[in-house]
Amino acid sequence: MPERPERAPDVEIVGEMKETGFEDRQWLVQRGDRFIQLTELLYRVVEQSDGERTLREVAAGVTASTDWAVEADDVRRMIGTKLIPLGLISPAEDADDHGYPADVREGPRSPLALNMRTKAIGPRVIDPVSGVLRLLFAPPILVPILLAVVAAHWWLYAVHGVMGSVVAFLRTPGLVLVVLAATLLAGVFHEFGHASALRYGGGRARAMGAGLYIVYPAFYTDTTDAYRLGRWGRVRTDLGGFYFSLIFALGLMALYAVTGQEILLFVVLLINLDIVYQCLPFVRFDGYWALADLSGIPDFFSQMGAFLRSVLPLRRWKGARLPNLKPRVKTVFAAYVLVTVPVLSLLLFSLVSNLPSIASTAWESLRAQATQAARALDDGLLLDVAAATVEALLLTLQMLAILYLLYNIGRRFVRAVLTWSRPTPLRRAIGASLVVGVISLVAFLWAA
Repeated sequence: MPERPERAPDVEIVGEMKETGFEDRQWLVQRGDRFIQLTELLYRVVEQSDGERTLREVAAGVTASTDWAVEADDVRRMIGTKLIPLGLISPAEDADDHGYPADVREGPRSPLALNMRTKAIGPRVIDPVSGVLRLLFAPPILVPILLAVVAAHWWLYAVHGVMGSVVAFLRTPGLVLVVLAATLLAGVFHEFGHASALRYGGGRARAMGAGLYIVYPAFYTDTTDAYRLGRWGRVRTDLGGFYFSLIFALGLMALYAVTGQEILLFVVLLINLDIVYQCLPFVRFDGYWALADLSGIPDFFSQMGAFLRSVLPLRRWKGARLPNLKPRVKTVFAAYVLVTVPVLSLLLFSLVSNLPSIASTAWESLRAQATQAARALDDGLLLDVAAATVEALLLTLQMLAILYLLYNIGRRFVRAVLTWSRPTPLRRAIGASLVVGVISLVAFLWAA
């Protein structure tokens, strides 16, 4: 036990969660890319543990900042039984190179988390831009923009229509590069919407970058500071990307009014479809975070196990339980679990069972793109060659992402079975049978 406890190197104090769905006050710390929810007492111990204070001084600091009278032995017990196992405090001995205890290990990353995350820009770039763009959230500016967005989209779908833009895209394969560039710009502007909304609420985005989410490349914005905002400030941060996407679409429609280029309206259609797609609450898209923040739960997926252990208190079901939820929030969470688990299970079953046909279709598409690129090269159509090459690369990336997703899920499944089956021979036999059964089922689905 360290005599001068110190936070682990990648642990950061976040603060109190405001307007949550819990009956009691909750506090957050961040370890790596994970948020850990603590009681105020544990949070204050972590806060006071700076590597300089002794156990007695930490206890005195906690006593002074809370209503509890804490002794050094109490701090020692909390650190040894709670905070070191969570990897929040570096132990004096038996620590790995990162300051975590030897028995604390990160498992495989969740397939529903952003994987292969790569930071592109930091606060030095984000702060000046978001400092200006945050003005777009001021009501005198926001309301007229939203009215213009509604009017423009009514014209697009009710008056002009979108079939002309779709036909224009299909008849000109070389426009793939233009559409791709425009959608990438829209995606970057979308992320600045999150950063600017956070800045408007008083927080600051820490980073922007890209990663792999499920099977698709995706941009991300680190909006950790949003946890310090109230409920509506967090929701505004979640929906700020949609708002900026609509502004970008409005700009494209204004550009169409000047140029008459139908392809611009096709990009608007893609942006709108992306907004609808991101509203789905079943995975960690913007709609998911908005629903979570509206209900007052930091993250449905990370809290799901603890929630189930709370509502189904089986004696042999070990692990953390969720603090008491407000009745309305408990109902929302239960409904979310009842809907989301079957939906995701069905989607996974469909993906696994159809993998051979997906791979076959992808291979045929790659061959078609190669043939198209060769013909375009013979005709000297370099733009068409580039478009076919980009389409082939995107298709290849998506197939690799699908394989990575299935590998990640399979690895987590095998790891969970091995952990569960280790204690007794009977469990090992059941675990082995379960793995063999799953493999046999997959083989049957692929052969059918």
